[in-house]
Amino acid sequence: MKYLDQLCAWTILLVAALFMVLTEVFHLPGAVLEDPFLWTLVAMVNFLRLRNDYSSVRGLRVTCVGANLIALTIEVVRYVMYGNALLRSWGPYTLVVGFAVLGETIFSVMQIKETK
Repeated sequence: MKYLDQLCAWTILLVAALFMVLTEVFHLPGAVLEDPFLWTLVAMVNFLRLRNDYSSVRGLRVTCVGANLIALTIEVVRYVMYGNALLRSWGPYTLVVGFAVLGETIFSVMQIKETK
């Protein structure tokens, strides 16, 4: 479970970095940099959660759940508003990040016990 959690966080971060580069180089139609910046911040908060457990950092669970829910809500709203046009112009980035953020939301709500 811990590896899947890390995979989701790394996916969010790498897709955000890739999308920033693609937006800057190719000037994709309708692409803005607000979403990849949000994805980067969400990935960073999740990396903080993965590095520390909830008991050592006060308020970490609320911050992680809140950041993940905000990102998930934005991705769902963007998909509902733009639908297939979003997928045609932005490619599969939004779906990949949407599923990874959904996974991170679930992982941040659950407390994963690491076996040593």
